[in-house]
Amino acid sequence: MSKFRPALWTTGDWNAFFGFGTNILVNMLVLTGLLRFVLKMPDAIVFGRILPALGLMMFLSTMYYAFLAYRLALKSGRSDVCALPSGVSVPHMFIVTFVIMLPIALKTNDPIKGWEAGLVWVFFQSFILMVGGFIAPYIRKITPRGRCLERSPASPSRSLPCDRRSKCT
Repeated sequence: MSKFRPALWTTGDWNAFFGFGTNILVNMLVLTGLLRFVLKMPDAIVFGRILPALGLMMFLSTMYYAFLAYRLALKSGRSDVCALPSGVSVPHMFIVTFVIMLPIALKTNDPIKGWEAGLVWVFFQSFILMVGGFIAPYIRKITPRGRCLERSPASPSRSLPCDRRSKCT
């Protein structure tokens, strides 16, 4: 049994730390602007409930993903495993705001009703994503594999089929 212990921090992680931190800051500022100025959400809700919950969610999910990556690195003996960053999806943020929350807030003249509708949408969406996680392996089996952009050494006119061992993505 080897005594392999993955590094918790490497020099390249500083770049990711500041890049991810800047991305989170910009996303939270945009979200705050959408909630306060588009939906006219009260400051007590934005700064007292939504942003603290968002911060807690991002901290907990980042710690969980880091734990999973560390456990995978230990199990596989690989030193190139990293955690999946977690945060607010910008396209999703705009879609939920303008397609779900804003029409309901305008129709009811109550931004809280729009916020509640957004929460209901995200709740249902989580079930859709969970179901997708279970059926994705079956869909992957029945769909054709992609082709790599690199050429086969034996036949330069043909591309190679992608597999998990090749360097194509």
